[in-house]
Amino acid sequence: MESSRKSWLRIASAAFLVTIPILAAAILAGTVTYWGLGIHEIGDNTIVLYDAPPVAERRVYGLLATLVPAALLIYALWQLFRMFLGFNTIDHVDTRTIVRLKAFSLFTFLGVLAAFLLSGVMRWAIGEFDNAPLWTHLGFSAAHAAVMFCTAVIYVAASIIDEGYAYKRETEEYV
Repeated sequence: MESSRKSWLRIASAAFLVTIPILAAAILAGTVTYWGLGIHEIGDNTIVLYDAPPVAERRVYGLLATLVPAALLIYALWQLFRMFLGFNTIDHVDTRTIVRLKAFSLFTFLGVLAAFLLSGVMRWAIGEFDNAPLWTHLGFSAAHAAVMFCTAVIYVAASIIDEGYAYKRETEEYV
C-alpha cells in the first residue's frame, strides 16, 4: 500500500513528464518560428508573422544567439525529465535524483546567464537600438535575477542533501 505522499509524488511526476516535453517543444518552436519564419520574402512581397520581426540580414545571428540558451534550457529540462522518470521507477530519493536536480539547476542558471549575455546580439538582430554600442543592448530583468536566484538556491539545497547522503554512507561503512 502506497502512502498518500508517495502517490501524490507519482501523480505530480506523471504530470511533469507530460508538461516538460511540451515546454521543450515550445522553446524550440518559438525559436525556429521567430528567427526562421518571422519574416519571409516572396518576390517583391514580404510576409511578416510578428509585430517586430528580425532584420532579414541579421536573423541568422539572432538564431545562433538564441540557440545557445535554448540548448542549455532544453538540456536542463531533460535532466528534470529524467529525475521525474526516476520517481516512477524507484521507491525513494537517491543520489541519482540529487545529481539530476543539481544538473537541472546548474543548466537552467547557465541558460538564463547565456540569454542575458547574448541578449545584445538578439536585440541587434531584431533591429533595436541600431545606433548604440552593442553592450547597451544587454537586457537583464528581475525575471532573470529571480530565476538565477531560485536555481542557485535549488543547487545549494541539493548539495546539502547530497552531503547528507555522503555522511550517511560514511556512517554505514563505519559501523
